[in-house]
Amino acid sequence: MSDELYLVFTMDCERIARFSPPGGPQDWNISERAIRGFAETLLENNLIGTFFIVPETAQRHRELFLELEKEGFELGMHYHAQAFLDGRYKKYLGEYSSEEQYEQLEAAKDYWEKALERSAESFRAGNCSASDDTFRVLKELGFRQGSTYIPDRNIPKFAAVWVGAYPYAHHTHSSNRLIPGDMEYFEVPITADPERSRVWGGKDTLQLRIEQVGKEVNPQQHLDLIDRIIRDQVGEGIPIKTIVPVTHNFFDYSDRENPLQRHLARVAKYFWEAAERFGLKLMPATIKQIHQAADAL
Repeated sequence: MSDELYLVFTMDCERIARFSPPGGPQDWNISERAIRGFAETLLENNLIGTFFIVPETAQRHRELFLELEKEGFELGMHYHAQAFLDGRYKKYLGEYSSEEQYEQLEAAKDYWEKALERSAESFRAGNCSASDDTFRVLKELGFRQGSTYIPDRNIPKFAAVWVGAYPYAHHTHSSNRLIPGDMEYFEVPITADPERSRVWGGKDTLQLRIEQVGKEVNPQQHLDLIDRIIRDQVGEGIPIKTIVPVTHNFFDYSDRENPLQRHLARVAKYFWEAAERFGLKLMPATIKQIHQAADAL
């Protein structure tokens, strides 16, 4: 069992709102300021992470993302069916058949890879929407790892029902998205409360979503959640201990007076203190690096 705690901050990078029915930043300027400010805050705290980027945003912010990749950040693909191309897809990813998912994700992957001239290896589904076919489809398309779901999310209208899903990093199952398996594709779920505190009117577990602070969550709840997550994994003897906070490119993280920027910095600093208190070595990482660490074990 490892005494390391792998921390990967993630940001979902959407299209601007008028082209993204599931939601997006007000304009491209806010998007850029969010991405750059998020990265700068993490680097100031000796941390890195993974950007999950929809294809059009990969094209729009190409130079910025390639610059941040050189700083150690990972560039992964994000996908909302309704926000791809001209809006021809009206449903959530998990509502489509395996053949339809393959067709959509193949086209999105091709667009993304041409935009960044990189292979797309890591993936996150918009709204955590997936079916029992999704991990197999991702594997067939050449994706190797991802951070696709929030444990115990229960939102059927998004085709995002993860009640009872395994909450820790694992190799996936080819035909059951809820349990570990022996497929090469590796999943690192978004971190959710092991005590199952609920938000969004009971539809979601409390998670380390930075922008929830000030709405349904106070800052101390996030710090307490970090402690519970670490204690839970240490107590259960999880070999690859992970924490995955999440946010979006909707908020101006370059503004040092922005309450969300201050909370991001507070949480980033707290991870170092919490890891030391539990006798763990904090390992700033990307989703791909966590997969590599798991395979090395």
